[in-house]
Amino acid sequence: MRRRIGSTSPFTRDSEAAGQQPSWESDSEKTPATPRIAERLGIRPGDVVMHTGYRYLADGAPIQLAHSYEPLAITGGTQVEYPEQGPVIGVVARMDFIGVVIDQFVEEVTTRPAMPEEADALELDRRGVRWVIEVERTYFAGQTAVETADIVFSGDRYRLVYELPVDPWSPPD
Repeated sequence: MRRRIGSTSPFTRDSEAAGQQPSWESDSEKTPATPRIAERLGIRPGDVVMHTGYRYLADGAPIQLAHSYEPLAITGGTQVEYPEQGPVIGVVARMDFIGVVIDQFVEEVTTRPAMPEEADALELDRRGVRWVIEVERTYFAGQTAVETADIVFSGDRYRLVYELPVDPWSPPD
C-alpha cells in the first residue's frame, strides 16, 4: 500500500492550500450502469455500479458537484464498497486498501451552460447564461477503469492549472 502524507482528495488539498475549510455532502446508491457509464468503465450496460453524488463546499460555500461511478465487480462486498463509509476515503486510498493500484487517470475538460439543477446546487447567479467547466475523469489500474466521474464547477470563478512532466528529449539513433 502507498503511504500518503495528507489527503488523497484533490479537492481537500486545493481547499486547504487556499486557506479554506473543505467539506462535502454525499449520497451513494447501487444502480445499473447506463450505456455511457458502462463504456467509460469497460463494463456492460446494466452491470451494477456504485453511484455517489457529491456537493463539495469550501468554508460552507458550494464549489463543485461530482457524480462518481465504480463497478461493484471491483468494490462490491469490500469494506470500501460505499465510498464515504469505510475505513479510508478518496478513490486512490480506497482502491489501495483493497489491493487495486491506480496508476493513471484521464481527464476530458469541456465547458457548457449549467443545467438548472447544477446552477441551483452551486448557487450560481440566475441572470444570463451560467457556464460551467465539466471534467470527465476516469481512474485506471493498468487497463481496468476503476472509477469514472463527472465533475462540474462554475466557469467564471475558477481556472484549471495542470503541471505535467515532459519526457527528456533524446536524439534519434
